[in-house]
Amino acid sequence: HTHPYMSRSPRAARTEEDAPPTDWLAELPPELHLRILEGVDDFSDCAAFSLASPRLGLLALRSSLARFKDPLFAVAMRLQIAQQCVGSVGTVSVTLSEDTLRRYAADRRASADH
Repeated sequence: HTHPYMSRSPRAARTEEDAPPTDWLAELPPELHLRILEGVDDFSDCAAFSLASPRLGLLALRSSLARFKDPLFAVAMRLQIAQQCVGSVGTVSVTLSEDTLRRYAADRRASADH
């Protein structure tokens, strides 16, 4: 017996019930999501993860995971977003430097929480 998703292409799916799931992480319990997020230890990876799955990024913030509450996470988010925005037009090289941190700290929108 073949798996129903293997028997025909995803384009052939007629109903939502027939379509293969697109977010495998959504099927995992929130406790397991938190365990996975606890293992993400690089600020750039935390930012990339949050942008790729905003639902899980919010879970990390609301659960007060240290990496996702750190001001460097907010800086990494800004850098990731800048790279994504410019990436569609060209390339940009943005690095985390003292100048970048000073500009972030001087921004009126920055707060103790980000």
